[in-house]
This record gives sequence, C-alpha cells and structure tokens, in this order.
Amino acid sequence: MANDHSTDAVILFLQHAGERGVMPAATAQALAVGSRNVFGILSDKEKEDVRKLKLDDVIKRFTNKRAKDFNTGSLKEYGRRTKKAIELFTAWRADPTNLNVKTRVTQTRATSRPPTYLAEARADDAPSAYAQPNAEHAEWTGNAYQTTLPVRAGHLITISNIPTDLTKAEADKLAGLIRMLAIE
Repeated sequence: MANDHSTDAVILFLQHAGERGVMPAATAQALAVGSRNVFGILSDKEKEDVRKLKLDDVIKRFTNKRAKDFNTGSLKEYGRRTKKAIELFTAWRADPTNLNVKTRVTQTRATSRPPTYLAEARADDAPSAYAQPNAEHAEWTGNAYQTTLPVRAGHLITISNIPTDLTKAEADKLAGLIRMLAIE
C-alpha cells in the first residue's frame, strides 16, 4: 500500500486527510471532486501511477473532452485542484509526518465574528452574509458529501447525499428545486 500511487490512492488520501484534520474537510472535498473529474478521462493504465502522468497534457485532454459539461472557470479550477491534490499526495507519501497543507483565510474567518456567528446573528442581517457552507459541519458519507448551510439567522439547512462527482446539470436541477420552494 505504501507504494500505491494510483488515482484511487489519491482520493483515499484526500478522504483520510479531511477526516483526520490534516486539511480542512471542505478543502479535501473540493480537491477530491476536481481530481475525480479529471481522473475520469484517464485509461486504466494511466490511473495506476499519478507520478507518471504528464499533468498539463492530462488537464488539456480533460478540458477538451469535458468543455461542454463545465464552464471555462470550472475546467481551470478542476485542473488546478488536481495538480494540488497530486502535489499534496506525493509529499505525504514521501514524508507523512511533515505534510503541511497551507490554506487561505477566508473573509469570514478574518473578521472578529466568533465561530458561533450564526447563533448570535441578528434577524435583520443580510442572508448572503451567512449563506456559505460551514466546513466544520461538512462530512463524507461513502461516495457522497454532506454539509450544513446557514440560510439566515436561526435557520440551518443540512444537505446530504450529494454525489462527489456532481455535474453542473445535476447542480442546476437541485438549484431549480430550491428556487421552486421559495416564496415570492
């Protein structure tokens, strides 16, 4: 197993890293989703060892093959996330005890608002200020993702069983369902 550098090993590493706190769960999830999409265009032989991949060529193939499924920004982001996932995975394989995952500080964390901001939020606060998924409540359940989303003060929605390979068309379908529930 220690010599396994397959695409499956990369995904298992990301799941493990998110579950064990090596990196934020939301970061691990995002890297895994991007990587799964890019890895989906590889042959079985190519999936055996990520160190042998010419990543720029793979990402270009992915972009060409999946251009109709994703917008340009998503294609680029999936490529970037796949590169980052493989970089972290190979660093972890080389020296698991010294893996250092650098993450950026988001605007909400940089503010003085405490982590329990939702419970303390006033009813007149703008919903968009709180409509970000809470990474602390995100988790994997098999091949699916679950997260809690604050909609407004005092209202949390839990979304579960989201496929880790959710397509844009499927996301649009879910968004349509939510829009249908809204009161005008």
